[in-house]
Amino acid sequence: MNRDLVYTCDVSNARNNLSRNLFLYKRKLVINNANQDHSNTDIELEQRSREIELRSHLTTISWIYNENIIKGFKVSYQCNYSMTQKSITYLADAQKLKQLKQLLDGQVLYTDFNNYYQFKSSLIQKEDVQISKYVQTETGELKIVKMAKINDQSKLQQDLKIVFELNQQKYKSILEIDEVYKDSNEIIFVMKYCRERNNALEIEETKYIMKRLLKGVKHLHKLGIIHRDLKLDNIVLENQNDLKSIKIIDFGFAVEIGYQTQVRCGTPGYIAPEILNQEDYDELVDIYSLGSIFHSLLSGQKLYPEYQDKQHLIFLNKLNKVKVSSKIMDIEQRQLLLLMIGHKKHRPSASLCLKHQFFRKGCIIPHPIENQVKQLCFPNIKNPFKSKSF
Repeated sequence: MNRDLVYTCDVSNARNNLSRNLFLYKRKLVINNANQDHSNTDIELEQRSREIELRSHLTTISWIYNENIIKGFKVSYQCNYSMTQKSITYLADAQKLKQLKQLLDGQVLYTDFNNYYQFKSSLIQKEDVQISKYVQTETGELKIVKMAKINDQSKLQQDLKIVFELNQQKYKSILEIDEVYKDSNEIIFVMKYCRERNNALEIEETKYIMKRLLKGVKHLHKLGIIHRDLKLDNIVLENQNDLKSIKIIDFGFAVEIGYQTQVRCGTPGYIAPEILNQEDYDELVDIYSLGSIFHSLLSGQKLYPEYQDKQHLIFLNKLNKVKVSSKIMDIEQRQLLLLMIGHKKHRPSASLCLKHQFFRKGCIIPHPIENQVKQLCFPNIKNPFKSKSF
C-alpha cells in the first residue's frame, strides 16, 4: 500500500493532545501512533491505528476553522473491527491541514455545506434534484451546485464510487467534482461554473467537439462506467467560447458496466432503443446518445423532429424511427452518424468511432449551417454548452 501513499503529516488527538501520524492513501486515511506495537489485538490496534475508508458513504469529514484559519477536522467513520460508527477530532498545523484538504477535495464526503457556500440563484428544480448557483464565501468564486435527495443508500454508494473514481482518474473532457457534501437527506456536488458559447459552430469545430467527447466516453468505458444520460444539457464549456474546455457532466444515471443494465433511464431523444425496449445493454448506449448529439451539431436539428408529445417521442425513439436531416450531405459525416445511431449489434465503440474517416481528413460542407446550435428547441433543453444546462 506504500506505493499508494499520497501525503503524510503529524496531527494530535483533540481530546487528549496525544501526537499521531497521519497517512493519506488513494482510498484510505490511516492515523496511528508512531510507537504502535503491531502484535496487539485487533481492538487495541484499532485504538492506536485508525484505518478509515474514504470512499464510503459512512465516512464524513467536518473541517474546523477559527477566523477563517483551518485548525483541525472531525472525521466520522465506521470502525473496521467493531462495525460501529465512531467520530474523533484531530488538530494540526494550518498549512498542513490546508494541503490535506486540497488532496481530499472530491475524494471524501464533507459536511456543513452551508458554512462555506451562499445561495445565489436557482437554475433547475426537479422532484429529487436541484441545480443552483452558489458563491463560495471565502473566495467569492461562483460555483454550480447539484443537490440530490438520498432515496437509496446502495445507489448513493454506487454514485459516490463513480464520482470518486473519476476524480481519481481525471480526464480533460470530463468535468471534475470539486467537493462532495452530505446533508441529512441530500448529497451535494460542487462544480466549477461553466460558460456558454455565443456563436454558431463550423464543421471543423464540430469535428473537434465530437473527438473530445468520444475520447471522454472512451475513458469512462475503460474505467468500466456507462454515463447513460449523454445529451446537450450535459455538455458544458468551462471557459466561454473555448471549445478546448468542453466537459461532460452529471453522472446521476451513471453505473458500472454490468450493474442494473436493464433499468430504463436517460432523456427521450437521446436514449438508445435497447434501453427503452428493456433489453440487456452495455456501454454502447452512450455511443447512441453521442450520435444524437452529433446530429444536432451537424444540422442544428433534433434527431426526432416530428414528435407530437413526450409519449410520441418515446414511441419513435423506442423504434429508432429517426429522421436524419437533409442538411447532412457529406458522406463521411452521414456514414459515421448512421453507425452511431444504428442497431446495437453493429454500433461501433468509442475507439472505433475515433478511427473513422471523418476524423482523418478535412470535411467540406456544401452550404453553411443555417440554424445556430444555441437556438435548438429540444424538450427540456435550453442552450447547449451552458453552465445551467444540466
